[in-house]
Parts: sequence; C-alpha cells; structure tokens
Amino acid sequence: MSDQLTQKIQQDFDRIALLQPVQWNHNNHYHSFLLKQLPPHCEKILDIGCGTGVFSRLLAQRADQVTAVDLSPKMIEVAQEQSQSYPNIDFQVADILQWQFPVEYFDAIASIATVHHLPLEVLLPKIQAALKPGGKFLILDLVKSEGIQDILSDAIAVPLHLTLQLLKNKRLRPTPEAIAVWQEHGRTDKYLTRSQAKQIYLKSLTEAKIRKHLFWRYSVVWEKSLTAT
Repeated sequence: MSDQLTQKIQQDFDRIALLQPVQWNHNNHYHSFLLKQLPPHCEKILDIGCGTGVFSRLLAQRADQVTAVDLSPKMIEVAQEQSQSYPNIDFQVADILQWQFPVEYFDAIASIATVHHLPLEVLLPKIQAALKPGGKFLILDLVKSEGIQDILSDAIAVPLHLTLQLLKNKRLRPTPEAIAVWQEHGRTDKYLTRSQAKQIYLKSLTEAKIRKHLFWRYSVVWEKSLTAT
C-alpha cells in the first residue's frame, strides 16, 4: 500500500471518528457472533483497526490485556476518551503493516472492517506468527456480491437493514454529513468476493472457516494448531 493511500485512509478515518455514533450498524450487528468464537477468558488479545474502541471494550471484558491499534490518531483519541473505565486496553496509533508483532504472544487477534485496506499476503504471516498455539484469529470484513445466491441475499438484507436502521437509530438514512464522508472514503475501498476470500485465506490458513453474512460482510475464524512452532 502506497504512502499516499495510507495517508488518505488515515485522513478519512480522522473525519469518520468525529461523526455522531450510531446505536446499530453492519459491523456491531456481528459483535456477538465474533465473541462467541473466543474462549471464555484470554490473557492477551490484539484488535487491529480498533476505531473508537467499541469492540475493544467488549474484548477487554474477556481478556487480561487488549492491545488496540488504529491508523487514525483521532480514532484513538476518541477511543481513549470513551474507554477510561478500561485500564486493561492499550490503545496505539500505528500502521499495522509497520507494527512489530511479538512472536506467539496473543491468545486471539481480531479485526473488523479493516483488512480490505491491507495486503493479506503481508498481513497473514505476521498474524500467524503472533498467535500462540491454539490461538484464534477472527475477521469480519466487507464482501463484494457475486452470483444469484448473493443477489437473493441482498434482496433480503435491504428491507431488514432499513427496519433495523429505523428501530435502532431512529432514522432510515445516515446524516448527510456521514453519507458524504463515507462516500469519499469509499472511493479507495476494494472488497473481495466470497470466492476470492476463500481462495486467499485457505491458501494461508488451513481449515479456516469462511462464512458470508447477511449484511454485506464475511467472517473468517481460524485456530492455530496446538503443535505449531
């Protein structure tokens, strides 16, 4: 990823951090699913692309220590302000591709709506090495629709999306400001299809469980072998 693109993504998320938070979105809809993939308690968890720390705070209830990394200084600033009652979260501003991963250190590594910005062929080996044997790797990311099955899924998702927007957020559409900011950011976004995701992840993560979800997301759940060295 070029320095220019990295800088633009950082600037985009500095602006996104200042948007009014919403009660419900396509990412936090799946927080409970991700948490169910974890053991009841972990010593150390890494959250890649932590944003304002919403999921980091949930992880902190399941771990002794959470390291939460994000490229955006403003995101980390907001996360720290909102996480003062969670002293076991270490928020860090960093480019995860330049970050020094410790070896066999984390019981779990999670990332939500971040890896589509990153070269997976560079990131995945770092994550594999940083997990303890038996550690879990969890991804939730955006997916590009393909084929008739996804078209049918999208047809179901749209009315449910509108219903939950109205019930949870008390409005059918985001604010004009949020729409403008996210549209600008979307100019640089590129997503995998489910087939592409399976091809990439299974090449590196043997027996990874890859699943497409309703609200334009896919998940990856992988457990590192206990015999890994």
